[in-house]
Amino acid sequence: MSTTRRAVGPIAVCAVLFVTLLVGSGAFDASHASAAARVAALERDVRCPDCLDLSIAQSSTEPSIALRHEIVASVRAGRSDREILATITQRYGTSILLEPPPGGLDTILWVVPTALAVGAGALLARALLRRRRPT
Repeated sequence: MSTTRRAVGPIAVCAVLFVTLLVGSGAFDASHASAAARVAALERDVRCPDCLDLSIAQSSTEPSIALRHEIVASVRAGRSDREILATITQRYGTSILLEPPPGGLDTILWVVPTALAVGAGALLARALLRRRRPT
């Protein structure tokens, strides 16, 4: 077997992993055209104030319901998504967002584990390629 044929397996695994992470990141999500789609997207992005890991779309607590009504009213009033989220984060802080805003410590806490996973995958692929090479 040639060296090129042996490298195809690990390279294919890395390619599939990369594509999966790219699609899962939401890089290809469609823009939110309708008001209902905007409301649904905003409700998915805002964390329930009383819950640990639920969005206000998933929660039925009173603060979540109040925030959902506030988002609907803001969308109907013509406010942008950025303005709506800025108002909510001003009141509750950035921890109310399920996805951190760009910049600052929050970004580091999201980027570092991703970079470590990519680096570990590269080291694994390199080790597999070296192991299969004839001496």
